[in-house]
Amino acid sequence: MNSYLKSIQQGGIMTALLYAFFLYLNKDVPNQELVISSGYFLILYALIFTLGRPAVVEKLQDLIHIKKERALLVPLFLFSLLSSHYLFHGINPFIGSSGLYFFLCLFPTLAFLAFPQQEASWSDLIILLLVLIPSTIIHFPGNSDIPYATDGFSSVQKIVLILGAAYAYTVVRKLPDVGFYPTWKWSHLSVALGSWISFLGFVYVAGIVWNFNISQPFAGFAWILIPAAIRELIRVYIGTALFEELFFRGLIQNILAKKIAVMANWKTIWTWGALIFTILSFYTGYAMYKDLFWFPGLISIVLFAGAYFLEKNQVSKTGTYTSLAITSMFFGLVHFHAGSVIFVGLASVAGWAYGYTYIKTKNVFYAALVHCLVNCSEFLFSLHTIK
Repeated sequence: MNSYLKSIQQGGIMTALLYAFFLYLNKDVPNQELVISSGYFLILYALIFTLGRPAVVEKLQDLIHIKKERALLVPLFLFSLLSSHYLFHGINPFIGSSGLYFFLCLFPTLAFLAFPQQEASWSDLIILLLVLIPSTIIHFPGNSDIPYATDGFSSVQKIVLILGAAYAYTVVRKLPDVGFYPTWKWSHLSVALGSWISFLGFVYVAGIVWNFNISQPFAGFAWILIPAAIRELIRVYIGTALFEELFFRGLIQNILAKKIAVMANWKTIWTWGALIFTILSFYTGYAMYKDLFWFPGLISIVLFAGAYFLEKNQVSKTGTYTSLAITSMFFGLVHFHAGSVIFVGLASVAGWAYGYTYIKTKNVFYAALVHCLVNCSEFLFSLHTIK
């Protein structure tokens, strides 16, 4: 069996296993809705588990090489899935700002076809932000959960955005090392678990040193809630962790690291990054909670100092840890919406754990695993309630 067929087979097996669990959790959903949701579930998750696999990427690139117009078929198909899901449930997906989503689906593919690049470029980041920012503020008239009108197992809209970005950058743009495919390696799993445990260790030490009043873990644990918890874990893994790790680590950190590597002097980016993010961190802390305004700024100083040491000693390819520090602080600062200045600082440290896992595994699925585990720890220790 060639690698392409093997990749399809592996993706199909993973989809079937997850689908069995999907049916178990949604056995009380009306049959008509379950049939509709099942179709979307099988298609979307099959794409999640196969689209970014190297053999599949190579096959799609060969098809596009023969005729470039074929590159548009995948984003058009994804948009059709999203639109039909809304229409099946009696919702017009072309009302107001949601009508712009069609252009967002096609934009990155069209941009990469029109302006092909070999090395990483600032335009790669610009195109990403031009898609990501509008996508997060466009409002659709109804939810796109699977199943619809339930607690939801996943969101068609979010999965379409993930798949669209993964396709545009891995297949059309040919960006190396995005790592959007599931693999099973004990060495990668050990890195992921080690990153998670290291984060927990930091939280405990920080809690003791600065008296953050972290709650006792497992205080509200109940065995009866395990099925619901597993569903929530899967929802968080796909809808939050995999989404954020693809964009922050697989794309932003990846592109930034490659761009710094081809520059003559990494210290320029490091200096500006450290200066800008440290100032922003202190300002964010002051705006949120004056008594602890220093905490995000201290985290920024520590992370950039660590990055400087690692870059200077050439622990990895030039730019690797500068991009990690920048992405980690960016990730932490966008979590200001949680309303907790401590949470912002801890999110930056967590971002380092995710990014480090990505560096060692070159796979966003393992970074997403750490992200999901940290999110579980967040609620176990009530980190989101700390001000």
